Amino acid sequence: MATIRDVAKKAGVSVTTVSRVLNDSPKVSRETREKVLKAMKELGFSPRPWAKYLALPKKKVVSGVVITNRIKKYMTKGAFYYEVYRGVKEVAKTSGVEIKLMYMDETSEADGYLLIGADFNAEYIQSLRKQGKPVVLIDHYIPGMKIDAVISDGYGGAFSAVEYLIETGHVRIVHIHSPLSAFSFRERFNGYVNAMEKHGLMPKVYEFDDVAENMGYVVDLMLNTYGVPDAIFTSNDFAVVRLLRELRKRGLRVPEDISVIGFDDSPEAEKFDFSSVRVFKEELGSFAMRRLITLMMGQDMHPAKISLFTELVIRGSVKTRKGG
Repeated sequence: MATIRDVAKKAGVSVTTVSRVLNDSPKVSRETREKVLKAMKELGFSPRPWAKYLALPKKKVVSGVVITNRIKKYMTKGAFYYEVYRGVKEVAKTSGVEIKLMYMDETSEADGYLLIGADFNAEYIQSLRKQGKPVVLIDHYIPGMKIDAVISDGYGGAFSAVEYLIETGHVRIVHIHSPLSAFSFRERFNGYVNAMEKHGLMPKVYEFDDVAENMGYVVDLMLNTYGVPDAIFTSNDFAVVRLLRELRKRGLRVPEDISVIGFDDSPEAEKFDFSSVRVFKEELGSFAMRRLITLMMGQDMHPAKISLFTELVIRGSVKTRKGG
């Protein structure tokens, strides 16, 4: 996607000159204006209203990116929220927005706020909104609360994963989910249940505690109460890594005995060769940053929930069963 800087470079002018063209400034000569417009056309540059706004001279816009200590653990290179933050930073950089990374209990003043992750409750969100500043949630949504949010399509991703398992001959499909207090995990749970019921199959679910990491207990409970399933679908890849280890301990092979699909398509999915539903993490961040910019300039103020479609990635952890 071409930026103002790309246009300036191609036209051989300064970014300030491009900004003046965007704002119809009389200080730009006709010849220079035509040169800039030609560069825009050749690059396919389509100036957004917020691009013009941010191009105004001496306009400093600050976005507060708020995380919690728990989310900080997932900000290491290649991790889920690291990729989300990369998307945020890229849009901020090309748009001239300054980013301040903040912790939930140390929020400082900004023109708007991005809240990353599901740790923020309604009371905290309302406390930020009372400042009169826009707020956008990333990978989080509170049902009934009309606030801007950018999320992945957990329901559709889970539904497609389970349908794929059914199409490849799996019937006894178990869902191991993380706590359903998080909207994203609840949506994945609902997608699993509805896909199973659509095909006349009985859902069977077990809860895995991400903090306690009780996967050994979950696997034993499943084997003792349900037996060996055809397949297991988990609500994230973190659970899959623990699941693979516990299945090996019990002499169960993937995919020979049990097929497995996770969610997020983390680096571990490729490393350990298991199937997963891909979440477009960087795009979560970039969509959210663009939405916040629009709100900070006072445009399109009606709250919106933006859901990004996911993509099923099949690797070596799924085996077509007889009849599939």
